[in-house]
Amino acid sequence: MRMRIRWGLIGSLLIAASLAGCATEKKGERGDIQWPLPPDPPRIRYEKSIEDAKSVLPKKGFFKKVIAVLFGEEAPPHFIRPYGIAVTPGGKLLVSDTELQAVHSLDFGANAYRQVFKIPGGTLQIPIGVAVDSRENLYLSDSGLGRIFQFNPKGVFEKAWTFQFERPTGIAIDPKRQVLYAADTARHRIFAFNLGGEKLFEFGVRGTGEGEFNFPTHIALHPRTGDLYIADSMNFRIEQFSPEGKFIRQFGSSGSHVGNFSKLKGIAVDERGIIYAVDGLFDTVEMFNPEGKFLMNFGKAGNHEGEFWLPGGIAVSGSTIYVADSYNKRVQVFQLTDASNVNGASE
Repeated sequence: MRMRIRWGLIGSLLIAASLAGCATEKKGERGDIQWPLPPDPPRIRYEKSIEDAKSVLPKKGFFKKVIAVLFGEEAPPHFIRPYGIAVTPGGKLLVSDTELQAVHSLDFGANAYRQVFKIPGGTLQIPIGVAVDSRENLYLSDSGLGRIFQFNPKGVFEKAWTFQFERPTGIAIDPKRQVLYAADTARHRIFAFNLGGEKLFEFGVRGTGEGEFNFPTHIALHPRTGDLYIADSMNFRIEQFSPEGKFIRQFGSSGSHVGNFSKLKGIAVDERGIIYAVDGLFDTVEMFNPEGKFLMNFGKAGNHEGEFWLPGGIAVSGSTIYVADSYNKRVQVFQLTDASNVNGASE
């Protein structure tokens, strides 16, 4: 009788493990969430959400699932407050997490996950901006410590830049010129460095005129021309500069409708020159043509697929768009399905 009970228990656990395996499949990854709405042709499609390390780690075999049911398992590392995003040349996704005080590194090609947080004498405080060079070295701005830190492709600390910022936020790397640009929000200024950490030049003062800033926060680079796009957040606009810091144009203004800005956050520029701007208050991503003309937006407030709650950073790799949906504790992934349908985009 005892033997029958034991095997019956094990059988029940095996069934539970099988059902648990089914339950771990990602739900809600749909291809029918698209923008704009019909009858206009679709241009942006929701693809999936990434919330934790399970998105990248290999799936457990059947017997590992049984062990997990029998003995339990720790929850996989997950996003708490994702903010800055960068994509390496090899497709690795790097996400700064301001509340976890670390950077999530998700290598989908190698099915590997790690956290970057250790620095000499302690750990990161408020990691904000993330950028990578052509060798996949990681550069990170820490707004709390007022420094930029450099790590190798394996996430091992290499050096802390000697330059002391007041409040560094957005950073971006020009791989052709080997220059890193950093926004110091508290100084209302942009700094340019070589990748060894030596300052090359700086530009900007506080103000509302052309080439002036009022709390700049994020930086994006045109992948072909190297032009800089600065999120001039409290002037409610985006300013464009040459790689040498010469003012080119500005667009955007304060307002209560899409096409305007209310809480300008992350920005990105794709190969076609399309500019993507996250508005944290509107809970949407706005798209502009290379001349700054509003094209369309996608996303709205909420916690379902394709909806945002105070989104932060954004990155574009090819036709794939990554958005840090900060207060929904996830990164959402979208696809630009047909660039030729985006009115005003240059080929």
